Amino acid sequence: MKRGILFFVLLLTGLLLSQALWGGIQDDRAEEQGLLEGVEADSIGDHAAGLVSRVRAEIDLSHELQARLAGAGREDSLVLELRFVKVRLRMIGEIHELADILVDLEKKHPQEKLRAEVEITFEYLTPQLWEYIERRTNQIDAARNRRHSIDVQDRPALEDDIAALTIRLDEAFEFSLVHVEKLEKLEMESSEAREALAGLLADRAADLSGRIDLALERVDRLGIRLADTPDNADLPILIVAAHKSLETNTGSLTATLKIMDTLKLPTVEYRAQLAEATRDISTVILDRGAAVSLISRATGRLWSWLADSGPGLIVKLALFIGLLYMFRFLSRLARKGTTRALDSSKVDVSTLLRRMIITAAANVVMVLGLLIALSQLGINLGPLLAGLGVVGFIIGFALQDTLSNFAAGMMILIYRPYDVGDMVDAGTVFGKVSKMSLVSTTILTIDNQTIIIPNSKIWGDVIKNVTAQDLRRVDMTFGISYTDDIPKAEQVLMGILKDHDKVLDDPEPAVKLHELGDSSVNFVVRPWVKVDDYWDVYWDVTRAVKMRFDEEGVSIPFPQRDVHIYNEDTVEEKKEE
Repeated sequence: MKRGILFFVLLLTGLLLSQALWGGIQDDRAEEQGLLEGVEADSIGDHAAGLVSRVRAEIDLSHELQARLAGAGREDSLVLELRFVKVRLRMIGEIHELADILVDLEKKHPQEKLRAEVEITFEYLTPQLWEYIERRTNQIDAARNRRHSIDVQDRPALEDDIAALTIRLDEAFEFSLVHVEKLEKLEMESSEAREALAGLLADRAADLSGRIDLALERVDRLGIRLADTPDNADLPILIVAAHKSLETNTGSLTATLKIMDTLKLPTVEYRAQLAEATRDISTVILDRGAAVSLISRATGRLWSWLADSGPGLIVKLALFIGLLYMFRFLSRLARKGTTRALDSSKVDVSTLLRRMIITAAANVVMVLGLLIALSQLGINLGPLLAGLGVVGFIIGFALQDTLSNFAAGMMILIYRPYDVGDMVDAGTVFGKVSKMSLVSTTILTIDNQTIIIPNSKIWGDVIKNVTAQDLRRVDMTFGISYTDDIPKAEQVLMGILKDHDKVLDDPEPAVKLHELGDSSVNFVVRPWVKVDDYWDVYWDVTRAVKMRFDEEGVSIPFPQRDVHIYNEDTVEEKKEE
């Protein structure tokens, strides 16, 4: 009941705010002044009597303010209107409190006079309530009609004004619901008021439904225009205004459906539309009818879209798939053609560069085909490429270490310090290069371990390529005893090298006395071999040297140390002497 009476205050306030309404209230002044005139203080208590007295005084004060408003200037009228609103709100609050007192008093004793006056107040309020809703609706319509007569820059402000008026109208409907409920609580005739409110709500929901569809269409249309003419400065402002209008109408429909649910009015179709417009299905998940309606609407839109756009879409998809297959075939031809060109070319390229060129040629053709195919679907490639550029920048920033390896791989690709199949000592790993990419190198060690090394680790360190040259020198050192025949040892060593079929004559092998060591006279033996024969020669010569030295009586000394032991007693005797 409090909300109903409070709304009565707001109603009278809204009516008095427009000049057209002053006359209506002036005509009803006599009726309004007569409210509560027959209530006697003794019959309702001091507090209630005080309320009645204050209500009468505030009615007189509101009439006085109304009379002063008629001749006031612009600034004074704003001040008087604010005072008038405060007086009316305070008055209706006191009427509401008085109505609560009536309910409490009737629990103990009948209050015929007070009830009669309260019922007169409510009967007076009902038609004023419908009139207020009508006038507020007309104000909103008048504001909407100004959309096409004002500058584009002023459209967002106008939509804000419409939103404020719509919120007040929604509050009026909420107060109307409370008013009907209070009528029923006071056991007054409420069926006519309920039917009137139900009719107003049905009209309101239907109007908002149409306006939501219109706002959605306007947003889509403006979005298409903005895509076609992105330099048009007015379109973003109109889009903001259109979204504001959509937000206002969906919010108002939400409030309206809440009241309609309280009155047990049908809301299924409207809830489905609301969920579709706001993209929020949480409001219909628990409502089976609304969910079914939403699915039905979506299915209907899908079939309608397929009927209108299906044939063209099928043709575009067929063209898209056909182009992809065609460029896939062309990509394979590009791969084969590039491979043959590199095979027939006299330019010596690394395995990695060769694979990179072949792959790049095939991928360029495929990417070009994909872009052409996407353009046939109507996709704007400009934003797509721009988005890919942004994504590439983000990924590049996140993968700095990988890009460092990539850069090192490019340097290895250009300068070719090694290739697949080479024996290298790189990144502290010695072995055969089994695989190369732009980010890493795979090395197979001599003991058959696979080790993957980032290219940045290799390029930033010393790289030793053992198999870069065709020939390689085997460096070996052999020692003989100081008592052995040096010329004989030289002859034996040179003979071993001459007899080995994998030792090359050119360059000529060398056998030289290198140093006089602590325990041996050391010779350096340095035959030249092909790279693939290095270890065979090394092991064969080492074995042959040991066997021939044994046969020729040449000793291979090992480190020796003389240890002198002194007797302690003998040492003491020598000291005494």
